[in-house]
Amino acid sequence: MIKLHTVSGRIILFIIGLSLAGVGVALSTRPGLGTSPITSLPYVTTFKIPWSLGMATVIINILFILAQWWILKKRFSWKHLMQLPTLLVFGFFIDLGMWLTGFYIPENYLLKLLEEVMGCAFLAAGISCQLAADISLMPGDGFIKTLAQEYNWAFGSVKVCFDSSIVLSAIVFSLCFFHNVTGVREGTLLAAFLVGFFIKLIGRIPKTSAAKQSAV
Repeated sequence: MIKLHTVSGRIILFIIGLSLAGVGVALSTRPGLGTSPITSLPYVTTFKIPWSLGMATVIINILFILAQWWILKKRFSWKHLMQLPTLLVFGFFIDLGMWLTGFYIPENYLLKLLEEVMGCAFLAAGISCQLAADISLMPGDGFIKTLAQEYNWAFGSVKVCFDSSIVLSAIVFSLCFFHNVTGVREGTLLAAFLVGFFIKLIGRIPKTSAAKQSAV
């Protein structure tokens, strides 16, 4: 069992979370029904620029770290810089996940939907592990947190606006370069709902276990 009261235990859980999230992104991308909102812009750029999804995710998310630096200026600290190695590891796991899932791409629509749902579940599990480990934030979430704290906005509201702007940017990019909507489909909407749903579901597991133990 991973011990969360030790630094090493939290780091291990954090890396497990990044790996699960990376595989989740790959599983939700492979069926070709779109991908998670935060990955939609990097995904669309891969149709135009010859780079991997992991590399695209790293490059675009670096912009969010720079945005935090621009907003915070002298208050930008090493905690914010920790997002960079986190991002690099996440990008690696995305590409590893894309490689591992490349052997089977379903043609049946129901199987594609099933793989999309599996991807959402993996992504939610990964995010839950990262939150439990409390080591660092992904740059996107770090940027959202910075905006929320600086301007006294609700985190949830900023999150919705941020995700929506990323999807809108992906649509604009695809319209400019391909003259149609590429990479943003029903899977993107499905992921926007299911990832949050699965995170809430996973969050109930420790409470349920604790309730059972107290009842014994």
